[in-house]
Parts: sequence; structure tokens; C-alpha cells
Amino acid sequence: MDESTRGTVGPEGRTGPSLGLYFFSALEENVADADGYRLLLDAARAADDQGLRFVWVPERHFTPFGGGHPNPAVLAAAIAAVTHSVRIRAGSVVLPLHDPLRVAEEWAVVDNLSGGRAEISSATGWNARDFVLAPENFTDRAERARHDLRTVQDLWRGNAVRRKGPDGVDHTVRTYPRPVQPGLPCWITATGNTDTFAYAGELGAGLLTGYGAFTTRQLGECIGAYRRAYAAHHGGRGRVCVMAHAAIGASGEEMRRRAEGPLRRYLAAFLSQGDPPADTLLGEKRLVFAAQLHLRGRSLIGDRAEALETVHRMHAVGADEIACLVDFGLPRQTVLDTVAELAAIHAHLS
Repeated sequence: MDESTRGTVGPEGRTGPSLGLYFFSALEENVADADGYRLLLDAARAADDQGLRFVWVPERHFTPFGGGHPNPAVLAAAIAAVTHSVRIRAGSVVLPLHDPLRVAEEWAVVDNLSGGRAEISSATGWNARDFVLAPENFTDRAERARHDLRTVQDLWRGNAVRRKGPDGVDHTVRTYPRPVQPGLPCWITATGNTDTFAYAGELGAGLLTGYGAFTTRQLGECIGAYRRAYAAHHGGRGRVCVMAHAAIGASGEEMRRRAEGPLRRYLAAFLSQGDPPADTLLGEKRLVFAAQLHLRGRSLIGDRAEALETVHRMHAVGADEIACLVDFGLPRQTVLDTVAELAAIHAHLS
């Protein structure tokens, strides 16, 4: 990966991680889907106006959990039109579901609309149902993701690829429009496999991961694997962005009380993606445990002082950036108030 696509730690002089937003809303009954998009754009605009550094949008298919985000490039283009400075990131593009020619084209459009603020994180995908879009790519999806990311990077830099047309004749093609950035800043999404953390470092990409999926020790070990691989292949430390849920108000206890119901519904939607437990009581206990884990320290849910304490804890374990998931079902004004609180914390750390 060339120098323009390597992750770099935030601005010198900061005393903590940079903060931004992460969107991953679950579609809800009796709530218009359009309301979720209005909230996304208003929150992104507020983040931009108030000095947060980035906005992530995901890719999800065929499920209410995150199902309002089937194409991150479309949402990224909308965000580009209403912002001026935040980095606009796909978190993630499931590359084995797509032709890399189309990925390079779409994100070059985003790069032009945003004045050179586009970034993508590559993911392999895991749900067999998603691969109805590309069933032939499921078995070797990890290798395809690696190969196709290299292809996207080559196309971004202006190189051509050869493809066979319907007449059986080889055609040499380049993608347009040409992007603003000479290299596409890339990340690798890692959620559990230590080898993926190391691969991100070997590639020289940024690392996108989550806080709630690990113990603090496990997360530190995984980030350590990334740092070692990055240093061995490229020198330096790379860049680590860790996602955490966020809802911040004047009273920590009151905010946790208000957040618990939406958080449990959100986590229930997340857990429903897997096979349902044979024991429904066990499934309920699993949900309660997950919710309490987030409400008692594995998130930025609480008052500003509590959120700042969690930010410092995440920074200590290796987070250069924190992607704050704000759209998990709380009322619109609570989300926008949280964006303002996050901006205050971000400014405090500068």
C-alpha cells in the first residue's frame, strides 16, 4: 500500500483519541425509514459543524438490523453534500459482494463530491444469505476481499485492468471519474480473528474494530498484533478506530435508564442474526448480560465525566480514534445532544 493510503495517528498534540460518528441503525416498526436518513444527515452535519473528525456508514443486506444501509456509497454521497470537513468512511464495504470496478467508480464519485474525504474499510462478509448477491464468491471470500482491495487501489491510482466482454474479447478498462485523492485511504474491519488484525498491519491499512465484542485484555492483545505487524512491514504504529455506543446526558443514571430499552431492542436485533438459542431463557439472559455490559462501562453511555473516563480507558488499550454509534433507537434530540457532548469531549482532548 502506498504512503497516501496508510493510516496515521491523529494530529500531534492531542491528549486522547479523535472522535467521530458511526451509524448502524436497526429499522423499527412504526418508525418511517426516511426518519432514520434525516437523523443521519442532521447528525453528520452537526458533527461537521462542531468539529468531530469522521463519519462511518455500513453495508447491510436483507435484515432490519442495519438494513437501511445497503449501499454505503449512496449514503456517503448524501453526507458529502451536507458537510465540509469530516472524513466520510465506509464501515464497511463487503468486497466479495461487488465488482471492484464498481467500488472504484462509486467511491471516486464520493471523493469528488466531498473534495477528497472518502475512505473505505474492507470486510469479507460472513452471512451466507448476503451472498445471494454473489454466491460464487462465498467459499473463498477472504482471499477475494484481499485480491479485490488491491484491484480497487490499482484502479484508484489510474491503472487499467483487463476484462473479458460478452463477445469473448478482452477489453482494457480504466475507471472514471478520477478521484481527488491520489490514493484511497483504506481500513480493514476485524471483529475476532487475530489473523485479520495482523493482516491489516501487514497491509499498512487502518484497523476498524469494536469495543463491545472483547474484554479489555482481548482488545489490547488484538491491537498489539496489529501494531507489531504494522511496525514490522511499514514502520510506525498505524491507526486504530474502535466503535462504541454513545448516549451522553447531564445525569449518567438517567441516561442509562433512558438508553436501556432502545439498547436492548438494538442488541436483540443484532443477536437475532445468528441461530436462535434452543433455550429461550438462556437467550434472554444473554441479552440482559450484553445490555448491562454496554451500560456499565463498555460504551459511552452516561454523563460527560463517565464518557470521558471510558474514552481514556479505550485510548489506553490502543484506540487512536473512537467511532461513536449514536443511532440505536434513542429519540432524535437525544442523539443530537449526544453529538454536541461528543464534540465537547473531543475539544477537551485537543
